[in-house]
Amino acid sequence: MIAVLGSFFTAVEIARLAAGYPAAVLGVPGVIFAFMLSRRPGGEPVLEKLGSAAALSVFAGASVWIGSQMAGHPVIGGAVFVVLMAGSIWARRFGAVVTRLGAMVPLALIACLLTAGSGTGHVSWWPICGWMALVGLSAFVWVRVVRWVAEKLTGVAGPQSPQAPAKRSPQRPGMSTSTRMALQMAVALTAAFSFGHLLFGEHWQWCVISAMVVSLGTVGRGDLALKGVERGLGAMAGTLVATLITVVAAPHGTTSIVLIFVVLALASVLRSYSYAYYAAGITTTLSLLYGYFGESAQHLLLIRLQALVLGAVVAVAVGWFLVPVRASDALRARLVMTLGALGSLLEARHNGASTAKALAAFDDAANRLDSSARSHRLHRAAAQKLGTGYGTTPADAGEALLATRRPVHALAASEPGPRERATAKTVGLLRRALSAPADPLPDLPEPAPTAPLADLDAALRQFAAAIPALAKHQPPKAVESSEALQPPVSTT
Repeated sequence: MIAVLGSFFTAVEIARLAAGYPAAVLGVPGVIFAFMLSRRPGGEPVLEKLGSAAALSVFAGASVWIGSQMAGHPVIGGAVFVVLMAGSIWARRFGAVVTRLGAMVPLALIACLLTAGSGTGHVSWWPICGWMALVGLSAFVWVRVVRWVAEKLTGVAGPQSPQAPAKRSPQRPGMSTSTRMALQMAVALTAAFSFGHLLFGEHWQWCVISAMVVSLGTVGRGDLALKGVERGLGAMAGTLVATLITVVAAPHGTTSIVLIFVVLALASVLRSYSYAYYAAGITTTLSLLYGYFGESAQHLLLIRLQALVLGAVVAVAVGWFLVPVRASDALRARLVMTLGALGSLLEARHNGASTAKALAAFDDAANRLDSSARSHRLHRAAAQKLGTGYGTTPADAGEALLATRRPVHALAASEPGPRERATAKTVGLLRRALSAPADPLPDLPEPAPTAPLADLDAALRQFAAAIPALAKHQPPKAVESSEALQPPVSTT
C-alpha cells in the first residue's frame, strides 16, 4: 500500500503540475498499476526489469487510445482489446521471459476499461497517452523500490518468478495449452463485449471486467469453475457493500478516496483466506471509483449484479466447453514445478548459496499448486460424502506435496548437512516419475533419521504413494512444460 499511495500522489502531481488534467484522470490509473504490479513476482534479471518497465509504459500509454476508441468506436476498441489480451496469453509458448513481459498487457487493459467507463475516455488521446506512460513507469519504480527496501529491512525475499526448467518437457499432441487459453480468452471477451453492449448499454464494462478476471488467472476447468463461483459471490457482496458505503459517504469526497485505499488493503489481506473476499474488495473498489466519476451505485445496483454474473458465466462456459484445459493436466504441471523449486532450494543449500530467493520461489510454486489442487480437494470431499470416494486420488498427491512446506521452512532455517543429497535425489526421482505415473516407482533413498529432514522425506514418500492416482488422467505424452500453464500475472 505504500507503493500504491506513492504512485497515486505522483500521478496526481503529474496531472496537476505538468499535464493540467483533473487529478483522477491520472491518479486512478496510477493506483491500478501499482496495486496490480505489487502482486507480480520479481527476481528477474536487471535487463528484464528494464524491459518490463518499458513494456508497461508503452501499454499504459496505448491504453488511453484504446479507451478513447471504446468510447467512440466500440467495435474497433473492443477488437484491439481482445487481440492484445489473447495475444499476451498465446505468447507464453515462447518462454518465461516473454510470459513475464506479456504480463504487462492485462495491467494496462484493466485500466483502459476503467477509463472507458469513467467518462475520461472522451478526453483527446494525445498528449495524455504520453503522461499515462509516465504514470505507468512511476508505478513500476514505486513498486520495485518499496519491495527492495522491504527486503533489505526484513531480510525476507518477496514472491519470485518461477525459474525456467533446464530442459523443456515434450508437449502433448494437438493444440498447445497457451493456444487453448488464448482462444478461450478471445471468445469469452468477444461474447462479454457483445452481451455487455446489447444488454447493459453504457455500463457494458462490468460484464467484460468479470469475464476477463475469471479467465485471466485460472488454469484448468476445475479452477475456472471455482473461481467463477467465487467471483460471482464476491462481486455481488462487493456491489452491495459499495452501495451501502455510498449511503453514508459522499461519492465525490475525500472520504470516498480514503475508503478506496482501505478496501484495497483489506482485499490484499483477505485474499489469502478466500478469493471470494478478494473479489468482493476489488468490486467494491471499482464501484466506488465509478461512483467518484458520477455513476450512482444505488441506481445501478441491479445492472451491475446482472453484468457481473453474466460475465462470470460466460467465462466459465467458454473455458469448460471450448478446447478445455483438463484440471489434471494443470495439477500435474504444478506438481512438477513445485518439485523443481524444491530441488533448486536443496541445490542452493548444497552449493552454499543464499536460499532466500529459492525459498520464495518454492512458496510461490506451492501457492500455485494449492490453487490447482482446490478443485480436486472438493471433488474428493464430495465423492466421500456420496460414498463413492475410495482409494488414493489426485487431491492426495497435491496435499502430500503441500505438506512439505513446514519441514522445508524448518530446513531452510538450519545448517546444510550431507544427508540432504539423498533427499535431493528423491526429489529428482519423483519428478521423473510424474511423467509416467503408471510405471512402477523406483527405489527411493532411505529417509533421514532426524527432523526436519525426516519430516520432509516422510512427506515426499506420501507423495510418491499418491503418484499412481494420476495414471488414469495421464495424457498420451508427458505433460506440457509448466511455463505455458502459468497465469500471466498474479493480479486477479
